[in-house]
Amino acid sequence: MPDETAVQEFFAAYGRALAGGDLNGVAAAYSYPSYVAGDAQSIAIAAPNEVKDAFAGAAEQYRRRGVAHAVPRVRAAEWLTRSLLSVDVAWSYTDEGGGELEAETFRYVLRVSGESVRICVVVAAATEV
Repeated sequence: MPDETAVQEFFAAYGRALAGGDLNGVAAAYSYPSYVAGDAQSIAIAAPNEVKDAFAGAAEQYRRRGVAHAVPRVRAAEWLTRSLLSVDVAWSYTDEGGGELEAETFRYVLRVSGESVRICVVVAAATEV
């Protein structure tokens, strides 16, 4: 089972893929099917191409807003079962100099199998309620 450092490294790699527009890297972070839930809608994701389509314009939008890095901070983690780990992650979207431009929080459910860690559920979380 991965330790806290491995989970932080997983999200750091995911953040680099997000900010860098690496659609294959983003898609590889998910297990399939996956589920994304937010206030306005919920989306079932059946295959990697659906993740790639969803994130296709994200890197360009980040660049237009001056975002160079997506920096995760794991705030809490709790094992739900032997293979499901719930993780609360605060994301800081920073410019080239490290100045924070935006921030948001998500709750992830990760499927862990051996050394493999994959996202199976993403829930948008309020920074403050």
